Amino acid sequence: MPLARRAALVGFDCAIPRRLEALMAGGELPNFRKFTEEGAYFTEGFNLPTVTPPSWATIATGAWPRTHGVEDYYYYVEGRPLVHRETVQAFGSAVLRAETIWDRWDRAGLKPIVVNYPMSWPSSMRNGIMVMGEGISPAERRYMEKGNAHREYLAAEGIISTEIFAQGTRVEFSRARGWRNLPPGRAFADFTARVSFREAAVPLADAVWHGLAWDSGAGGGFDRFALSAEKDYSAAFFTLSKGGWSEPVELDFATAEPAGGPPRAEKGVFRAKLLEMTDDLDAFTLYVSGISGRTGIVDPPEAASAIDFSRVITANDIGLVSYLGGAVGMDTVSELAEFHSEWILNAAEGLLKSFPDWDLFYLHSHPIDWFYHGFLSDMESPDPRIRNAALELELSVYRTEDRLLGRLLEIFGDDTVTCVCSDHGATPMGPIFNTAEALAAKGLCSYVRKPSSSYWDVYEESEGYGYELELDRSRAVPQKYMFVYVNLERYPGGIVGEADYESTRGEIIDALLDYRHPETGERPVLLAVRKEDARVFGMGGDQAGDVVYALKPEYMAEHGYGFPTGESGIGSLKNVLAFRGPGIRKGLVYRRPRWLCDIVPTLCHATGNPVPRDCEGAVIYQIFEDFD
Repeated sequence: MPLARRAALVGFDCAIPRRLEALMAGGELPNFRKFTEEGAYFTEGFNLPTVTPPSWATIATGAWPRTHGVEDYYYYVEGRPLVHRETVQAFGSAVLRAETIWDRWDRAGLKPIVVNYPMSWPSSMRNGIMVMGEGISPAERRYMEKGNAHREYLAAEGIISTEIFAQGTRVEFSRARGWRNLPPGRAFADFTARVSFREAAVPLADAVWHGLAWDSGAGGGFDRFALSAEKDYSAAFFTLSKGGWSEPVELDFATAEPAGGPPRAEKGVFRAKLLEMTDDLDAFTLYVSGISGRTGIVDPPEAASAIDFSRVITANDIGLVSYLGGAVGMDTVSELAEFHSEWILNAAEGLLKSFPDWDLFYLHSHPIDWFYHGFLSDMESPDPRIRNAALELELSVYRTEDRLLGRLLEIFGDDTVTCVCSDHGATPMGPIFNTAEALAAKGLCSYVRKPSSSYWDVYEESEGYGYELELDRSRAVPQKYMFVYVNLERYPGGIVGEADYESTRGEIIDALLDYRHPETGERPVLLAVRKEDARVFGMGGDQAGDVVYALKPEYMAEHGYGFPTGESGIGSLKNVLAFRGPGIRKGLVYRRPRWLCDIVPTLCHATGNPVPRDCEGAVIYQIFEDFD
């Protein structure tokens, strides 16, 4: 007889077990503490590779990466040159070759609800409901996008400033003219800005917005600001003082249809924060959040009526790009993490309450991962100010996710078996390993360095791809996180004949294992094997390179390059894993290794529901009160 009526999985991307444990031990995170004390907590959770798409695909299918077909963050598209820059991001259900738990349960007539889960969109369910999961944030599309490009519904964040920012609109104030219904004040200045909306999934027409600043008479010069689509203060979107956030603003945004097609209106919501405004207006910076849309992101479309989109914003990347670009501070990152969590909870709560007959719930939340990409290394800074600020922000982000977990558990009730997990952990930034450098030292490839001009160039450089490969002079081609390909003649630009395939692979393996890092004098490569040998740890499928390698954890850029056993400094690549609910042993600390592919069969076992056809994991019998 089933132990639980239904199952739920709440995934926190990149949550690190040792950091979670440290915060709980310090008296923080009451909902995580309650969950682990009332359930089974795992100290040795593993998955390979330690990166987002393949890990969440495994959590959804119970299959190893070699089986579900997603073996990296990036995906090689047949027919393209092998160079890393030609790969695309491996998000979306189109590249998934294994059946998911929600598709299997939907096929059995059950009702799954899936919210912001990577690898899930587009949905193929008939009974279930899905909120878009084709990226790492709600209403975001990364499938088939190169590098770290993405498209948002409706658009990405922006900056309106007297300074120059990569994602900004530059403005200058002048004496205000032509305004109606001015507020009480002693002096008024304004600007008119043509605002373009970046990374819009559906291109949006530029908007003309007017900014109004004034001296309210409180002393000290210009101290109040309003933004409006017309020069009428009574129609302003909001009024702000320095450091203040607006309430959510809901507007109609005009689309810019290609080929001269008729525009249409799309409702979107944003918030703004007045980051800087000096009393003389010499310095002014307004942060405008991403424009959060509502159409085309819920399947079936009519289920969107269960969600009130008018009061929340997606806050994609919690402002990390703007922070790294010098536009926002850590306080704004913390606030955006809360806004992001509110959007996730708002969507989940609306659907769970409107469809109480649900049987399965899967949700993914990403702020912890964004935080670690920006601040994990700062948590070990020798400068106490930098270190303490990063630790404080970490606690803030985990507190936000703890509140999300607590509210979801209240909604789930006592008849739900729930899994809380992360897909991988992270380690602080180590000495960068340039795979091409190791190969070039043995005459296997040739490359030229390129200048780093944008954020994404710098990000690529941190991943060891700060160069342009000379394909016609390279027998070996590094690609994605853990792979090297033999540049066979069958690929565009290939120069190696089939007869030399095995000998070239041998040279690649030797080059990787022999290489010593110039900064440390040590070998950074932990192992390098033929792709077929990687099958023993769940990789080595069609999307694997000819050679699969892993780095020692101290040489990684957060995660993606090494074994999940890796630990370095304050970080760890292990993943969080815990279960709670009917029939689950309370207070169990499970110290044996378990893999993410074991989650799906365990949830199916607890509920008596069918297992996906490609599932390869095992039921974790030992966590049940009566596992016999």
